[in-house]
Amino acid sequence: MRNVHVPRAAHLGGGALALLFSVFAVGARNAPAADDHASPPWRAPARAANLRNPVPPDDASRAAGKSLYARECANCHGESGKGNGPDAADLSHPPSDLTASPTTRQTDGELYWKLTEGKRPMPRFGRTLTDEQRWHVVNYIRSLAPRNN
Repeated sequence: MRNVHVPRAAHLGGGALALLFSVFAVGARNAPAADDHASPPWRAPARAANLRNPVPPDDASRAAGKSLYARECANCHGESGKGNGPDAADLSHPPSDLTASPTTRQTDGELYWKLTEGKRPMPRFGRTLTDEQRWHVVNYIRSLAPRNN
């Protein structure tokens, strides 16, 4: 029969191995996950993506949306939609940059749904703004993103 080299750790008794294992298990359980502070993306349900905006994105709609945005959204999302409004630093979750591709890639229906439903700390505007007002805000948000040439 051949001699097999057994690593030194294998010579530990059962109690020592159990203690060693429990120390590693407790450490792993209490260690923060790498993404503990990252929240999952806020996604509208698939049915929202198919909602059609009944309000044409004309100058009148964007002007109405701008007025509503200034009153309801700018304190958190910022005047230009970058997520840097005066109240942004006080929020538990930073406001979205409405000019960035994660927002601009969403359909009007998805943005409308998010305005309607809200997600803390953002309020549910379905309770305070009419359907038409929320569509105006969607049209205005679209105007904040830089134009691609």
